[in-house]
Amino acid sequence: MVPSKISQWKEQGPAWGEKLFAIFVFFHSTGGVIPLLRKENGISFDPVQGDLIMQGLWFGVYLVTFFLLLSRLKQAAAGASRLDKMIWFLLVLALISATWSASPCLTLRRTAALLGSSAFAIYLASCYTRQEIIRLIFWTLGLSAILSLAFVFLVPVYGIHHDFYHNGAWRGIYDHKNILGRFMSLAAVTWILYIPGKAGASTRGYIAKMVMLIIFAGLLFFSRSKTSILVCIVLLPLLMLLPVRPGRRRQILMVATVVLLIGGAAFLLLHNPALSLEHKMFKVPADIPGFDFTLTGRTVLWQAVWDQIGQRPWLGYGFGAFWQGYGEPSGDLWRMLRWEPPNAHNGYLDLWLQLGLAGLSVFITSLVINLFKILVLLNRKTEPLECFSLIFLLFLTLGNFAESLIPGQNSFFWIIYVCVAIKVNIAYQRAQLEGAVEKNKNRGSHSC
Repeated sequence: MVPSKISQWKEQGPAWGEKLFAIFVFFHSTGGVIPLLRKENGISFDPVQGDLIMQGLWFGVYLVTFFLLLSRLKQAAAGASRLDKMIWFLLVLALISATWSASPCLTLRRTAALLGSSAFAIYLASCYTRQEIIRLIFWTLGLSAILSLAFVFLVPVYGIHHDFYHNGAWRGIYDHKNILGRFMSLAAVTWILYIPGKAGASTRGYIAKMVMLIIFAGLLFFSRSKTSILVCIVLLPLLMLLPVRPGRRRQILMVATVVLLIGGAAFLLLHNPALSLEHKMFKVPADIPGFDFTLTGRTVLWQAVWDQIGQRPWLGYGFGAFWQGYGEPSGDLWRMLRWEPPNAHNGYLDLWLQLGLAGLSVFITSLVINLFKILVLLNRKTEPLECFSLIFLLFLTLGNFAESLIPGQNSFFWIIYVCVAIKVNIAYQRAQLEGAVEKNKNRGSHSC
């Protein structure tokens, strides 16, 4: 499996104390354990004011991150300068959206959290090597999987859904099966990159890694998260192309494009609120056994969200300001649906709600630019971060059609996205420089 270099990483860089802090932040950003325990014990909080315990923990994270960045000011400044302009523009747009927000104070507070989690990502990208970053992510996902397995078998009252709609589905340390599903789906497709060929590892190490892969896949399957399972299945064929030699790696560009077009088109056709199932040009039988054409209520929600977008299409309702419980503006939507969704269950629609078409366009531009850079780098040579980054961005692109993955404050996926964007940009600029030097050498040799 590729890349085999991953199995040969050396310990270097930040001390173990900092690495433990990084794992804690990653784990905390997944939303594991605490929200589940509070929910199951009937401890609620106002959706506008937020959870004071979680806010206190995140404030501590921002404070530690600030001092860590301060202690490495030159490194941090260099890392921040490599963050692509589209992400900076998105952060600025989120901040100034307070001027037109439906709730200016809420927008400012949540933008501060977005900036804080972005600062942590800059710290990671500035102070850790590529290999260390991927290893920290794997440690986090592995810890989440093992704890989830423990919750399922040791405390099933927490680890398994017992409600009417999801009875029997595994949720592990999370308060919903789809959250477990999305993390295990990402873990499964990226962990395969971490498993070298059997000849490249000890038998014990190889077996241990295969066991972890089985755990990831098992948790994904028993979560019954259809979207996460589908995204995992769509991405698996792409892994077969990563071992090919650089000269033939242009196939990756073709396959990645096909995956995005077919996968994205399928999601759009099924999920686009403009394509109602009752539309006379899109007739399908509504009684196919075992298939829910509302995608567990998502299509009804998306139609309602689409109507809200139509009221503020260009700049949205302000970052983090739409979903305010039964307050405005989400209150009318909740009452109409007779359901209390915390988000749009579609990252693109959620971003459109918050920052309008302006914010959505900026994010998609950033996503496309980073995908292009990764594919260019992979066409030259296989590197751990580029392999991981390609799978991660494709996972994000597809998963965001049915789940609100990013952008979001204190989000695991947002932290990785910002970190990946910086590292990929650094590698891309280095590759461009090396290419220019090589061209100059070739010209010099021909002139002689």
